[in-house]
Amino acid sequence: MTVLKMPKNIRTAWIVLCWMLLFMHAVPAVTAEDKELSLYHGNKQSKVFHRKGCRYYDCSKCSAVFKTRAEAVGAGYKPCKICKP
Repeated sequence: MTVLKMPKNIRTAWIVLCWMLLFMHAVPAVTAEDKELSLYHGNKQSKVFHRKGCRYYDCSKCSAVFKTRAEAVGAGYKPCKICKP
């Protein structure tokens, strides 16, 4: 096995990059199919959920997916004041 000789800071950056790539592939993402089946999307930062048709439904931070209103409320999310789900 050959060990590449490179400066420590580059080697550290390479190791971090490899771990990040492994982590990205290991964590399941919300698929397009999941989004189509869901009725509500929740914003993980603001803890507000939206119904399909709301202008904030597809926001970049709305990565929580709920099938029912009760599921969203049970997870600690508040209903959107615009779409009033």
